[in-house]
Amino acid sequence: MSKVINEDIIREIATYAGKGYARAETARELHLDRKTVCKYWPKEEKPEVKKEEEEAKAKLPIEQEFDLLTRKKQADLELEDMGIDVEDTEGETVNLMNRREVIQGQIKLLRKKLAETESVADVDKVRELAAKVKNNVTALLAENEPLRKQRQEQKVKKEESLMQARLNELAWVFPCRRDKARQIINKLISNDVRGNVDRTGALYRVGHLLMTAEDLGWDDDTSDLKSLVTECANLLQGNWEEVERIWEVVYRRKKRILIPSDEDMEAKYLHMVDLLTSEVYERSVGMVFKFNAALSRLADERFVDTEELLSKEALLPGLVIG
Repeated sequence: MSKVINEDIIREIATYAGKGYARAETARELHLDRKTVCKYWPKEEKPEVKKEEEEAKAKLPIEQEFDLLTRKKQADLELEDMGIDVEDTEGETVNLMNRREVIQGQIKLLRKKLAETESVADVDKVRELAAKVKNNVTALLAENEPLRKQRQEQKVKKEESLMQARLNELAWVFPCRRDKARQIINKLISNDVRGNVDRTGALYRVGHLLMTAEDLGWDDDTSDLKSLVTECANLLQGNWEEVERIWEVVYRRKKRILIPSDEDMEAKYLHMVDLLTSEVYERSVGMVFKFNAALSRLADERFVDTEELLSKEALLPGLVIG
């Protein structure tokens, strides 16, 4: 008959376990089934595993913590400034571009390591490495800056040359003074609907408008030139001296280019003059464009030096020019 398991039996099992007896030996001594002994065998107490945060070093005194945070902030600002300097370079050559990318990677790594530092000594190590990177940044800037200035100067010269070309083109399709032509072009650039482009890009689009104006036919409308027509019409509003100048210039061109058989052109010329002298609005500007486009084609056919014409027009008397 099996024994009734009570508190006394359980304590005896625990006693034998405490003395170092095995489970089988305890079962024989107490005349118990081995499974019963295993069931009531006392559980072994495992030593507590300290958590990682409990094993961490004691918190720094506030003075040392303040010094650590200050040094980290100063080092991070230095790295940030270096990053800004490098970012401002565009990499004028492939070699400089590759060096720029390497330095950017170094700065990124150092900033990451700096954020993980927990001692002043580690911060100082990061700053030592940062000083080496700083030397690389200085060398990069020293090589890149002259090339950058050279590129900017070339860009300015290109824009000035392109602006001069646009002024000459506008002086032909709409004969006005250079200062007025510059106002028109600058207004078109500032009102560039595409936006987010550099000046050169906008000047190229102005050139496209002027090329379109030079290709006009008598039956064409000027809807594709709306912005250019509007700005030219605005120029004439309240500026009668400009109307006189255009009248004088196209009259000289007519005399220089047209021949007696050009009766149709003569009629168009008289209509255009009538529009200019009666009221200035966009239709009259469109007529000027069309007339000068036709004159341009005739000038090419008749081997007329248009550059010479333009230079003479620029020397018109001051009274007429205004």
